[in-house]
Amino acid sequence: MAVILLCLGCSAPHDHDVVLWHSYNGAERAALEQTAAAWNAEHPDTHLVLVAVPHDAFADKISSAVPRGNGPDLFIYAQDRIGDWADAGVIEPIEFWVDDARADRFGAQTLGLMAYRGSLWGMPLALKSLALFYRSDLVATPPRTTADLRPRRDGAFAIAFANPDLYSFAPWLHGFGGRVVDDQGELAIASPEAARAMDSVRALIDGKLAPRNEENSGIATLFNAGKTATAVQGPWFIPDIASDVPWHVAPLPIIAETGKPAMPFLGAEAILMSARAHDKDAAFAVMDALTSDASALVRAKARQVVANPRAYDDPVVAADPVLSAFREQAARSVPMSNEPAMRMVWNPYRTALDNVVSGHADARAQLESLEDQVRGYAEHR
Repeated sequence: MAVILLCLGCSAPHDHDVVLWHSYNGAERAALEQTAAAWNAEHPDTHLVLVAVPHDAFADKISSAVPRGNGPDLFIYAQDRIGDWADAGVIEPIEFWVDDARADRFGAQTLGLMAYRGSLWGMPLALKSLALFYRSDLVATPPRTTADLRPRRDGAFAIAFANPDLYSFAPWLHGFGGRVVDDQGELAIASPEAARAMDSVRALIDGKLAPRNEENSGIATLFNAGKTATAVQGPWFIPDIASDVPWHVAPLPIIAETGKPAMPFLGAEAILMSARAHDKDAAFAVMDALTSDASALVRAKARQVVANPRAYDDPVVAADPVLSAFREQAARSVPMSNEPAMRMVWNPYRTALDNVVSGHADARAQLESLEDQVRGYAEHR
């Protein structure tokens, strides 16, 4: 079935169809399907066809299909690939269609995530960041600072996060004042602040306050079993929490050594237009509809942290404590760069971070080597 659907997406079934690829599941998928059904009911001559594509294969399929004139008219993906796809001619700039009224749907920071080299490349759907999940039966209130993370008498970890993954390390990196890419788009990996952040994470692990080399699936197991009091996760963690576990979400704590908040990456899932879209006006009309106030409200009620703030004027959405916590965290986050160099950072950073937190290498030396390595990749891309 997946192969059949993918084939349908590669060869739009009718001339007037708009094909959109996505990798949503669960409530997010149901909400997207509801908004697509609303479009189709109002536009019988321009049918919106949704095609589900596995997330792990998604980016490679887009990069391969679109330059060959295949693939979808639209697709939903995180903004961190915008620079790479824009330079490769995979996606279409959309500022021609975006007037002030449409731009006003989003905050300046959110819309800024869609910008690259003087053009606008997508319409944001949802904001994504990490926050702090905590078990209310194990901690009465979430830790205010990292100094509140202390050994527990029950033997549970004080905090669990997916390390040595850069995405999960980012709150500490930014909280110490480090960066991966600076505001000018230049690499800023090797800094004293980043080294201090690595050493701080190593201290958490050496002190048995956090598990080492834990992946997201393992964190869910620890959290459900009461073997960690808190977990640094995103909204995608919610379906993995067992039904009998009492939990809440809060912003991440203050870094005790700096007095600054732990700040995760802020990303945005956006609708992007293929440079080979067969009817770009129709494709943008779909983008416009799926990011409208009405569509955003549908998705917000499915607990998606939508990028259109008008959805939060609804009393039901406004009263949702999970959405409120993630919105508060978004205000204390660092926008993830969409420069092509960012794509080259993840795997080598993971190796360097693992070497440090395992005690096998010096943080400063690893960071200097890492920056040289990534710079070399960028120069030869």
